[in-house]
Amino acid sequence: MKDTNNEIRLEIRGTDKARYAPDDVVTVSALTENRTSSRRELRLELAAYHLDQVIYKDGQVLILEPEEIRTVSIKWHASGRDYQGYLICLRLVESGSNVIAQDTVGVDVSSDWLKFPRYGYLCDYGETEDAEEKIARMNRYHINVIEYYDWHALHHEPLPPEATRKSPGVWEDWAGRKIYGETLRRYLDSAHDRNMANMAYNMIYAGTDSFVRNPDGSPTEAAEWQVHLAPGNDKGEGAFVFHMGESPSGNGSLYIMNPLDPDWQHHIFAQEKHIFDVLDFDGWHGDTVVEWGRVTDAAGAPLGNSEQGEPVYEIKETYRQFLNAAKEALGGRCLSFNPVGAQGIEQVNTSRVDALYAEFWPWDRDRDGVRYDTYQSLVTEIERTMEESRPFSADGKGKSLAVKAYINYEKSAGTMNPPGVLLCDAAVYAAGGSRLEIGNGDHMLHVEYYPDDDILMGEELAGDMVRLADFAVAYENLLRDGQVTAHNAVNITGLRTSRDGRSDTVWVYTRAGGGYEILHLINLLGTDNTWRDEQGKKAAPAPVEHLQVKYYPARAVEKVCVASFSIEGGMSRELSYDSGKDAGGSYIVFTVPQLTYWDMVYMRERDE
Repeated sequence: MKDTNNEIRLEIRGTDKARYAPDDVVTVSALTENRTSSRRELRLELAAYHLDQVIYKDGQVLILEPEEIRTVSIKWHASGRDYQGYLICLRLVESGSNVIAQDTVGVDVSSDWLKFPRYGYLCDYGETEDAEEKIARMNRYHINVIEYYDWHALHHEPLPPEATRKSPGVWEDWAGRKIYGETLRRYLDSAHDRNMANMAYNMIYAGTDSFVRNPDGSPTEAAEWQVHLAPGNDKGEGAFVFHMGESPSGNGSLYIMNPLDPDWQHHIFAQEKHIFDVLDFDGWHGDTVVEWGRVTDAAGAPLGNSEQGEPVYEIKETYRQFLNAAKEALGGRCLSFNPVGAQGIEQVNTSRVDALYAEFWPWDRDRDGVRYDTYQSLVTEIERTMEESRPFSADGKGKSLAVKAYINYEKSAGTMNPPGVLLCDAAVYAAGGSRLEIGNGDHMLHVEYYPDDDILMGEELAGDMVRLADFAVAYENLLRDGQVTAHNAVNITGLRTSRDGRSDTVWVYTRAGGGYEILHLINLLGTDNTWRDEQGKKAAPAPVEHLQVKYYPARAVEKVCVASFSIEGGMSRELSYDSGKDAGGSYIVFTVPQLTYWDMVYMRERDE
């Protein structure tokens, strides 16, 4: 928000939806305040920008009485182009051209959520939850798909058998929390009103204690579908069991089923169909737990065979076949999936899953043996995901990875540490990914059990996250619309730089696509390159001004602009530049006015 004086206030409260179809009408709401004792006759102007271009402009007269506070709304008939991001700027103008206040908001015009997923979460389903109010708060962050965490009764039986559309009922989850079906219904309806998709979370391969043992302790039929640790597995022997915690119903353990067992598939797919018969979820968000190495089925045989006919002894090698079968069984419903630790992510990337998502832990390693503990490690996986998924994406540009990575994991009091959150987000968004971190209204995850989301954002971070959400939407066509990593040479006079996000440098990260070359400047000066910031002690980067940049473009450019979520509400600013040539090739030089966390310089290529 920008106020040129303290007399008039303008603050955008949000838009009426998280996503709009082409040609929809967008309603922007804003709070205005006349802080003076005089009547003010103003003009409220709306300008819609795509990148640096104004594509629409209109306005209306606004008269504010002395000391009046009023909520106003203004409408924009959205563009007919699909999958486009826009930045709306509202201005209060006096005396013809004197801008006295302005604010901005992002708008996503997309016919569905799958190209630009922006994940949020819910985890409280008590009888008195104000579903509409929570969804409204999530809407301000442009969340367009919600993971409903631990909404279900049991992983192998998400809904009690007696639940019906007319009477969904009340049940308890494994931890003994009461889940009200009518509360879920209110969430689903409110989210749909905002054009948000709703994904029903549960494990793809887990049954709890009562699924594998009868009340007398004897094994059930499902015990034959279990996975067992193979001989020589350093985790031990016997069934693969993951302990969640104490459960009043005695269902605190997950017994892992063989994803390739046809009987298990028949069971779990039928359970998912029951969900959709009763509640208006839009799809299934499948989850997993950690990989435990070499395993077998209950009889000691391989889990199954790969598509090439080779025996499979690792669960992560079953994902593509399972997901493709699940997608077929869902009958048009959406499917998203979390390969925990990004283990087996290459199988997911090449499956029919609709949306890609991964929970990262700093001790897990990628396929090259590199730990997922730095910003660069996350960026590398996002890049690989986009590339591997291209043949399986609707537009051939690849799918954008939603990254779940718990910042400030060991904090037990206070608020989230802004540098830890913002630097991780900058790296992920610059690479073409997105984050799951905000939900349950305006809470933020910092541990894997979502109901423990009690380390809140402070006022400063909450404001930054709104601006970051606006920025990610407004510039989605430069961030996550098929861009590829480039290797243009970049020099910044007098500053330490790196191409791989090293500590205490300015990270120069180059991308290209859609007629633009893009230079991301991520500021790690005075801070480190690890993303987890367990204790919330990461230092803010040292801000710099007047960065003298020398950039070697792959093609001739005709315009240079810079934008940042933290400056001027994300508005693009054109930069003057000079051209030259030296031993390194043709270059341009320009000055970036300031860098706090993350600046994006984008250069429009000249048609030749």
